[in-house]
Amino acid sequence: MKKNMLSPLYLTANLLTLGLGLGSCNNAMATPFEVLHWWTDQGELHAKQVLVEHLKVNNIEFEDFAIVGEGGGGAIHVLQMRALSGTPPEAAQIKGPDIAEWNNLGMLAEIDKLTDTGSWQQVFPQVVIDDVTVDQQYMAVPINIHRVNWLWLNTKIFKQFALAPPQTWKEFFTTADFLASKGVKPLVFGGTPWQDALLFESIAISELGTEKYIQAFVDFNHDVISSSEMINAFKLFKKLHRYASPEQQGQGWFWASESFINNQAAMLFMGDWVKGSWTVAGKKAMQDYQCIPAPGTKGVFSYNIDSFVLFKKLHSVVEQRNQAIFVETLVSPEFQTDFSKVKGSIPARTDLDLSGFDDCSLQSAADFKSNVKVPSFTQNMATSSHQQGQMTQLISNYFNSDTLTAEEVVQQLGVMVKALTSK
Repeated sequence: MKKNMLSPLYLTANLLTLGLGLGSCNNAMATPFEVLHWWTDQGELHAKQVLVEHLKVNNIEFEDFAIVGEGGGGAIHVLQMRALSGTPPEAAQIKGPDIAEWNNLGMLAEIDKLTDTGSWQQVFPQVVIDDVTVDQQYMAVPINIHRVNWLWLNTKIFKQFALAPPQTWKEFFTTADFLASKGVKPLVFGGTPWQDALLFESIAISELGTEKYIQAFVDFNHDVISSSEMINAFKLFKKLHRYASPEQQGQGWFWASESFINNQAAMLFMGDWVKGSWTVAGKKAMQDYQCIPAPGTKGVFSYNIDSFVLFKKLHSVVEQRNQAIFVETLVSPEFQTDFSKVKGSIPARTDLDLSGFDDCSLQSAADFKSNVKVPSFTQNMATSSHQQGQMTQLISNYFNSDTLTAEEVVQQLGVMVKALTSK
């Protein structure tokens, strides 16, 4: 993975070496255990409560450090300020290449020194191991796997019009335009940049293919970024804008999720974290909604792995004990099973009994084993959050522009990537 030397995280390194400590000056016990996260939707809050209850069994009091902001962008900024002040939380929700960036600042505790990780290689798939290790050292704790390239279908609406699930983009647009002609909203999506980029991600996978998708959004290969295939992907992406509506402006994914499940729209592109709120509302997979890979992405699994890092603290016996319990709780079969059932994901562990999971999760687990796996660049799995944020804004600007052409945005993307990866 490329490391982004322009990230604000790297700008803090010199300040940290000037004497800003990583822990407080007192010897306070590590309980309560402060955890930064961005789980604020109704379904996510229920999933968080699973963690709270599992920690409580081991006398660890979960201290909530929740930051509202889809995808964690706001949370990362708050965490940077806390780190600069020398008071990071005990743990934080960090994932993908950002793990290495924080590790390069010397701020993270090595998981291997907190608990025995000897069995992790046997219970976690290699893609998960690669994500949470830096120089072959475990620097984060994986808890689950989300699939990003899902297309959700509203069962009531599709049955009403006897529609078949669209497998290709041609079938998708035919179905969407038919629904629009019947006065039904064919597609719902919120009005924030990362949701625009998420729409583009599935199109990029289908139009570029997995090899060129990785070359473009992981390796930042300029030839692929400036290719005719990329231009065509942006042109196809722009066609989705015809289904945008004024009320979506500024709306989060919670709003889009509720609109879809309440039969106000027929389709939704989103990762399977949306299932959490639907489960809370009593909705059931394959009964109230159906899940299929986004058009043109069958056989591909775009993944998002939730993980937590732990920060170096005072290293008292009590603090080390609490950090060890936190890690052991997160990787336990019981927690990973209970958590993913509520969160909508599948466990990061592959040795668990999934018989109690819904049909979409079972499909996700089967596809994860057999499909080609690619990291989701919109969910910070392929790039740092800084790089992702810059690209996401450009993609969103194009999607909502009346004048910017596909050729122009591809040229701008090439220039941006060169700047983001220069040293």
